[in-house]
Amino acid sequence: MKVAEKNVSHVTSFVLLGFTARSDILLLLFIMFLVIYVLTIFGNSVILHVIYHSSQLHRPMYYFLGNLALLDIIYCTVISPRMLATFLVKDKSITLVSCVLQMFLFLALISSESILLALMAYDRYLAVCRPLRYQSIMTGTFCLRLVATAYCWGLVQSFFHTCFTFTLKFCKSDIDYFFCDIPPLLKLSCSDTFINELVLFTFCGVNEGGSALVVVVSYILIVSSILRIRSDKGRRRTASTCVSHFLVFTLYYGSLFFIYLKPRWRRSVDVDRVASVVYAVAIPMLNPIIYSLRNTEIRLSFLKIFRAAFNRS
Repeated sequence: MKVAEKNVSHVTSFVLLGFTARSDILLLLFIMFLVIYVLTIFGNSVILHVIYHSSQLHRPMYYFLGNLALLDIIYCTVISPRMLATFLVKDKSITLVSCVLQMFLFLALISSESILLALMAYDRYLAVCRPLRYQSIMTGTFCLRLVATAYCWGLVQSFFHTCFTFTLKFCKSDIDYFFCDIPPLLKLSCSDTFINELVLFTFCGVNEGGSALVVVVSYILIVSSILRIRSDKGRRRTASTCVSHFLVFTLYYGSLFFIYLKPRWRRSVDVDRVASVVYAVAIPMLNPIIYSLRNTEIRLSFLKIFRAAFNRS
């Protein structure tokens, strides 16, 4: 063991083994995930463009949605290009510096997105349950501070996770995963990872657990308020603004809890890999689809911008 620790103290790279060793399906996987990545960038860029150029969407709800689209663009870009490369090249290595940077950025972004989803639920709660006070509470300055807090907390949490992970000694360099994440790296360590597991569980419990609690409580209050609306049309219109967000919340938090709040001895690489594809690859693509399909204002604004651009051409 001492020899192994001495060798790994000078490790300068890891090897991302990716999804499978079967060479016959690598091209198919590359095409599939490339299409997903392109759709993710396109869909979220459209959401940003529509919100920015539509004055009627310059409201807190869409300000948060725009930030969600921006985070999705960045964090899928942190993961997808490197993942796509593993399907085509024989050299699947990633330098230590690149691995550290990838983990730091990814954890910062998903932590910020967790808080942002909670802020979106809080915004819907105020709009539905406290409509008379909504404008006075959700001012532009207050929304800016909330989003800045989400970003700052994401950076702080990621800093601690990254530092604790890369102070470990690693006995192996082959990461049986498609990006540098905490669970697969802990499996490579020959150090005691109890503190790392404790830090991971604590931070995820506070961040994801606290954010999920805000979302759940907000929607319990929203549902109770909707049930008091006498008009069926009013109930449907109010509920339609919340359904898409709750669907995104369920997919996102479900996959995060499944991966990060399990003890090490109950982890399965194959199962974790599938779950990580959901929150790291699939959800960023699905977010603009879910929000645009369920939101009439976004659809109408998009059609208005599209017609104006078509008429100019």
